[in-house]
Amino acid sequence: MDVTDPRERYDDLLTECRTWAVDAETFAAMDDNEAFTAGWVTIGVALDEVGRVLLVYNGDDEQWLVPGGSVQPGETLPDALVREVAEETGVPVEPVRPHAAVENVIEYEDRTRSFTTVAFEARPETTTVGENLGEDDEAIERAEWFQELPAETFEREFAAWLVDRLR
Repeated sequence: MDVTDPRERYDDLLTECRTWAVDAETFAAMDDNEAFTAGWVTIGVALDEVGRVLLVYNGDDEQWLVPGGSVQPGETLPDALVREVAEETGVPVEPVRPHAAVENVIEYEDRTRSFTTVAFEARPETTTVGENLGEDDEAIERAEWFQELPAETFEREFAAWLVDRLR
């Protein structure tokens, strides 16, 4: 992985640490969770010319999400962002800059696992969404542009903060 922590370069990022206590079974299940094994996740807030935000719908969770995902070996954060947004939406984007870095920590007794989510501003090259969205193991059903965030948006308050900052 070729990740440079954006907190070292940008002093105006929203930085948070979110911690959850979980049971032994949930903690053990994180052994195979890509976000925890990679350590880094990127999400991209893409706004079109009229200020609409691009979101994807996850049918398993029945929620709209800011598109993104785990950083793969050899990728930079911007490379991962471009790949993930294209996979999930079919929309090619150009990363502009990060606006938030959120550390996500789960705890079980005296053990922890964590990953950092970096939220980027992403400039879309088109507003046409793709048809074959997500990877085979993902439940991405569709991608759409929204003027306002739907009520069933994952981490809606955080997503709203990001959209407001970029508008």
